[in-house]
Amino acid sequence: MRLAKPHLDLGMFTADLDSHRHFWGETVGLRLDHELPFDELWVQHRYDAHASVIKVNHYRHPMPALPPSGYVGLTIARADAPAWVGQAPSGETVRVVPPGTDGVERIGITVRTPEPARMMDFYLGALEFEEAAPDVARCGDTLLWVEKGPGGSTTPDFIGPGFRYLTVQIFDADAEIAAIIGRGGRLGRAAVNFGSIARYGFVLDPDGNWIEMSARASLTGMAPPR
Repeated sequence: MRLAKPHLDLGMFTADLDSHRHFWGETVGLRLDHELPFDELWVQHRYDAHASVIKVNHYRHPMPALPPSGYVGLTIARADAPAWVGQAPSGETVRVVPPGTDGVERIGITVRTPEPARMMDFYLGALEFEEAAPDVARCGDTLLWVEKGPGGSTTPDFIGPGFRYLTVQIFDADAEIAAIIGRGGRLGRAAVNFGSIARYGFVLDPDGNWIEMSARASLTGMAPPR
């Protein structure tokens, strides 16, 4: 897979922006890069974590009551902060660690599944991530730990409380989604344009977790096709 950015992003949804703003900005110490409005009741607050984006979607529409996803943890390497472990306002584990801890130089994301071997086959085969270690995949410089336990489930949408989706930045959303499906992935949502900013769609992993495939114009140098 041809990456437009060698870092994964992590997206979440909340109706409680104040708690997340305090947590990500003050407790974890991430910089708010900018805000991206989707509509008058949905604004994405984009926090920078070594060029990975922690996407805090403030969603003031009625929030679908979906079960948790399999994305249960985030690790951020920081040389300028003490080691720390806590919980995001939505309950997922967040760690701040010295660079190099567990192999993390930038960020790592934990996905939990009852079938780790099947999940690793998906990330290495369908998504063409690299194998960093047993039950650890790498996309660019982001680690993805595959942990055995209760996982996600197939849901009708990626919008729901807590950690909900990963984003892979690529050059051609339509082509990459088609290729992933051809390698055994499932379609979550066909690619669409988000104005002139990006063209994006979603695939699903074997448990039903959502993965956004995004061709963002600021990274690709190309406007989304009409």
